[in-house]
Amino acid sequence: MNDRTAYSTWMLSFLAGGLAGASVALLLAPQSGKATRESMRRKLRETDASARALKDRVVRRGEEIRVEAAKRVGEAASVLSGNGADEILSV
Repeated sequence: MNDRTAYSTWMLSFLAGGLAGASVALLLAPQSGKATRESMRRKLRETDASARALKDRVVRRGEEIRVEAAKRVGEAASVLSGNGADEILSV
């Protein structure tokens, strides 16, 4: 069995399992379809808002790190070029 066949078999098994699980979940659901859809919409909106907030925090933190790194590189370049010789003695 080559890698492509193994991958295809694995993927089909995964999809079949997902379909079977979804079918069982729908059959055994404790609430109506309308209530389930509304619940899923609410959870998706919450997840979307949470993901956007996380993205904003990550971007903001990345910008802080970039600014700090640029500052340190500038200081190191200054020290290496001889403009900050006093800084070497203070470290």
